[in-house]
Amino acid sequence: MMTYRAPLFGRFTGQLPVGPLPFSALKAFFPQYPMAERVATYAVLGGIPAYLERFDPAQSLSQNIRQQLFQRTGMFRSEPTVLVTELVRETRIYETMLRAIAAGQHTAGEIAGAVGLSSSNIQPYLKRLIALKLIERRVPATLPLSERQASKRSRYHVLDAFLRFYYRFIEPHAEIIEQGLVETLWGEIGEQFRAFIGMTVFEELCRRWVIAQARQQALPFLPETVGSHWAADAQVDVVAVNWREKKLLLGECKWGEHAVGQAVIRELVEKAPLVSPGPEWQVYYAFFTRAGFTDAARAEAQRHQAWLVDLAQLEAALAGANL
Repeated sequence: MMTYRAPLFGRFTGQLPVGPLPFSALKAFFPQYPMAERVATYAVLGGIPAYLERFDPAQSLSQNIRQQLFQRTGMFRSEPTVLVTELVRETRIYETMLRAIAAGQHTAGEIAGAVGLSSSNIQPYLKRLIALKLIERRVPATLPLSERQASKRSRYHVLDAFLRFYYRFIEPHAEIIEQGLVETLWGEIGEQFRAFIGMTVFEELCRRWVIAQARQQALPFLPETVGSHWAADAQVDVVAVNWREKKLLLGECKWGEHAVGQAVIRELVEKAPLVSPGPEWQVYYAFFTRAGFTDAARAEAQRHQAWLVDLAQLEAALAGANL
């Protein structure tokens, strides 16, 4: 449409960026999938319609992955390399960076080490990937707003869901895929894939739950910052902060196959003093789970007036807010 020979050439006045579809849109693509399988699908493909349409809703996610992604040829095998090649010149450096980040190397020093550059020399490459919206820079949500830009506690994450999956599970196993050992590969990465879902998209969706609740005015404060917290002594999956009112929401996400027990509730409550910016802050709690909660966990959560959010409640909140 924007080329010289296009009918609208010379009349084109602007571009409207179209982002990925929200998670709530996946139900239209995979109406038979249970919520957990749609979360897993979102961890693989994100919200790109062209990708979602390639998966057969009549087949399970594992069948779609094996038949569509773990193949020697096809769109899914060539798409990442084509995309990176079109966007940047030094393809090898950028692909090495994406591979390192997808594998869990999130600091500038770790990424620089994977590429073979110094931490200072890696910065222009990081900024380029951020500008292209392929990665994002995160800092602890508990950092004061004035300290966020210059913070050395930043971490980098692959923003595009499919690129994240590709550089974590497909590209490193290219030789196995070339040999046609698809079933063997799927058997080897199964447990890693479950952990991958929990650490990436499930936590992201839980943070979106906070935003959905805020839109419904269902929180006791309006979050100024939503993210997570990490430090040497404590890590928290979901954090929402209102600096003016000195109010803090801490959330724990569990993608395991067992119901959340009382110990998980107590552990987060005991962690709060390590995370809170000060003793005068009011702290609230939320717990998110794939497999439900034990009676003891529910009783413990009630003592702290904590939110308990299962997959059905998470889905309803995200759908209501179109997230």
